[in-house]
Amino acid sequence: MCGIAGVFADEARRTIDVEMVRRMTRRIAHRGPDGEGVRAGPGYVLGHRRLAIVDLATGQQPMGLADAPVWVTFNGEIYNHEELRAELEAGGAVFRTKSDTEVLLHGFRAWGTGLASRLRGMFAFAIVDEGRHEVYAARDRLGKKPFHWAQRDGLFAFASELKALHEFGIDRTIVPAAIGRFLALRYVPDPDTVFAGVHKLPPAHWCLVRGGRVTTQRYWRLEFAPQEDSRERHEQRVLALLDEAVRIRLMGEVPLAPFLSGGIDSYAIVDSMTRTLGRPVQACTIGFPDPAFDERAEARESAAACGASLVEEVLEPEALLDLAWYADTFDEPFSDSSAVPTHHVSRLARRHVTVALAGDGGDEGFAGYRRYVFDVRENAARRWLPRAAWRALGAVYPKADWLPRWMRARRTFQNLGSSPAVAYARSVSAHVPEEVFAVLRPEHHGAAGDPHEPVIAAYEAAAAAGVAAPLHRAVAADLETWLAGDLLVKADRASMAVGLEVRSPFLDHLLLEHAARIPAAWQTEGGSTKAFLRGCLRRRLLPGALARKKRGFSVPLRSWCRQQVGDAVEAVLGERRLREWIDPDVVRRLLARHRAGTGDHGEMLWAVFVLSRFLQRWCA
Repeated sequence: MCGIAGVFADEARRTIDVEMVRRMTRRIAHRGPDGEGVRAGPGYVLGHRRLAIVDLATGQQPMGLADAPVWVTFNGEIYNHEELRAELEAGGAVFRTKSDTEVLLHGFRAWGTGLASRLRGMFAFAIVDEGRHEVYAARDRLGKKPFHWAQRDGLFAFASELKALHEFGIDRTIVPAAIGRFLALRYVPDPDTVFAGVHKLPPAHWCLVRGGRVTTQRYWRLEFAPQEDSRERHEQRVLALLDEAVRIRLMGEVPLAPFLSGGIDSYAIVDSMTRTLGRPVQACTIGFPDPAFDERAEARESAAACGASLVEEVLEPEALLDLAWYADTFDEPFSDSSAVPTHHVSRLARRHVTVALAGDGGDEGFAGYRRYVFDVRENAARRWLPRAAWRALGAVYPKADWLPRWMRARRTFQNLGSSPAVAYARSVSAHVPEEVFAVLRPEHHGAAGDPHEPVIAAYEAAAAAGVAAPLHRAVAADLETWLAGDLLVKADRASMAVGLEVRSPFLDHLLLEHAARIPAAWQTEGGSTKAFLRGCLRRRLLPGALARKKRGFSVPLRSWCRQQVGDAVEAVLGERRLREWIDPDVVRRLLARHRAGTGDHGEMLWAVFVLSRFLQRWCA
C-alpha cells in the first residue's frame, strides 16, 4: 500500500516544479514509510511513497516500461496479477519484476482504458503515456483506495489524500453544500470535497487527461439479478468465494493479521484464514470500559473457537479527545466516531504486522443493517394508508427522545409519508434536513441545498435502472454513498495513518456480484439481518456467535458527550471560524438537553467538534 501524487501539464514542453511534487508526497509519507520516488518527464512529474509488501526487492515506483515511455504511480494491490501476467506474457510482454505494478504498465499497453475492468483488487493509480502526452487514472470498483484531483492554470494535479494538494495551491473556498451534507451524513460524498477546487474520482471510474480536458467514465456497476437456484448451491458458492477472497488477500512478503470484533464478519474471516493457512493466527481487538460497547468477551470466544491468539487494548474516553492525529488524518470533515477505535486497533495491529484483514462489506453484501429490514417493512406498509395520512401522523407524533426506542415512531411516520428514496435517505443519515438547518447558520441554507440529495439520487438511480427489490435499491444507494464516503474512508485513513494496509475479503467484487444474485427475501428472512449469511456460516461458526445481536464498532458517544466530549464542544463554540458556519446558541441548547437526558444529540455534538478541528487545522 502506498501514497501517490503528481502534476501533469496540458503541454509536454512545460516544466513542472519537481520540489512541489516532493512536498506533496511528503505530506502523505505515513502512507509509505519505506521509500520515496519521483519521476520527472516532459510536462509531468509523478511522486510515490512506498509501503513495501509485494516484490520488496524490485517494486520501487514510479515504474516505467523498458521499451516504451509509459510510467505509473500506483496505490493498492492487484490480487489477480499472476493470472494477468501469464496472459500478457502469452501475448509477448517481457517482465523485469515480480511486482503487480508492472502488470499495470503492460496491461495498459495491451488493453488501454479497458485496464481497470480487468483488475481484481483495491487500487488507485495514474499512468502517463509520454508519446500521447496523456494521463490514464483509475480507482477500484468500491472505492477502497482514494484519488483526489484538481486543476489550475493548465495543470492537473492528483494525490491519495486531499492534504497533499494544498502544496499544489488549491482553491480552498468551502462549499456550503459539503458542510450541510457532512452534518447530515457524517462525510462529504463523492465526487465532491469540502473545497470548491478539489474533486474525487468516484469508485468504479477511470479518467483520461489530455489537452487540459478531464474525461471520466464508469467501468463497473453491481447488477442485481436474483437467481432462483437452490439455497444449498448459493451457500456453497458464497463460502467458496469467501475462502478464495481471503486466500488471495494473503499475498505479500510481510506478516499479516485479522481484526476481530464480536460480529460474525470478522469471525468468519479469522475462521477462513485459519483454514487456508492450516494454522492458528493472531488477531487484534479494541474494547471499552462501558460494557454496553465492549465486545472483547465475544471476540475472545470467537478467537478461542478458531485457536487464534488475541491482542487487546482498552480505549478510554480521553482517546476521543486526542485529535492530534484525527485532524491531520481526516483532512476534510468526517464525524464517524468509529474512526477512533479503527485507528487504535490499526495502531495496535501495526506493532505486530504490516497487513490486516477486516470485515468491511459484509453488511452491504448480506443485509447486515437493521435499516434494511425497516426499509423493506416501510415499503410494504405504504400500501396501508395514503401518503398524506402518514405525513399527518408524523406531524403530530412527539419526537420523544426520552421514550424507549420502540416507541419513537415519529421518524417512521415521516418516512412513510415520503417517497421511498427520501425515506431511505432519512433512515441512513445521522441527521435529517430540519436538524441540519437548525444548526447551520441561516445564510448558508440556500447554498446548502438538500443535504440528503446524494443518497436520494443514488436510490432513485437504482430504481430507474430496474432494480426491483427495495433491499437491493437500498444496498445500491449505500454502495454509492455510505460505503465509499464513510466506511472505506474511515478504514483507509485510520489505518494508513500508521502505515498499515487493510484488506477486506467481503468487498471482493466477485463475492458481491454473487451476493446480488441471492433472492432479496432470503437476506432478511424472518426479519433478521444477514439471515442468508448466518445460514451459510452455521456449519463453521459457533451457534452462539450467529445469534449475537449486532452492536457495530462504535464508541459510547452518548455518555461521553455528557462528560469530557461535552466539555470539549462547549470550549470550541467561541471559535470565529466555527461560528461562521454554526449557530453556537443552538448547539448550547442541544448540549444542555443532552446532558439533562431529554435528548440524544451526541452525533451532532461530535460533528460540531470535528468541524471545529477541521477549520482550525486546514482553514486557519
